[in-house]
Amino acid sequence: LRTLATAASLKAASLRKSSGIVHTRTDLLDSHRWVIGDVKEHGRVLFTVQEDIRVLQEQRVVLRRMLQDLDGCMLKATTKREEIIRFDKARTDVEFAKMLKVRTLGPEYLEVQTQLRRDIRVGFVLPPFMDNLQG
Repeated sequence: LRTLATAASLKAASLRKSSGIVHTRTDLLDSHRWVIGDVKEHGRVLFTVQEDIRVLQEQRVVLRRMLQDLDGCMLKATTKREEIIRFDKARTDVEFAKMLKVRTLGPEYLEVQTQLRRDIRVGFVLPPFMDNLQG
């Protein structure tokens, strides 16, 4: 029993003993390079990795935002492309061109539209101008 106790205490002492190796991040992947005595060294190496993880998380947030912007730009580009295809089709398709022509105002209404726009513009510009003259 005494020999077993001595053997156990020697084994425990050898496990508590540090390996003496200065470990790096790459050693985290190899469990054979670590012993129980290297627990403090293992904590130090993990602490250096924490900073890298924080930087990567910040980059992830920035990249996600950029990806959302890119998705928005892609949607706009796709929409513009579809519009261009439609207008190109209108240029070559007689029926489609007729449909667009029906939607436009006739010459008798164009003059009325122009007059209404002019009246609206005068309505917005004239009151401040009159206030300046009176003041």
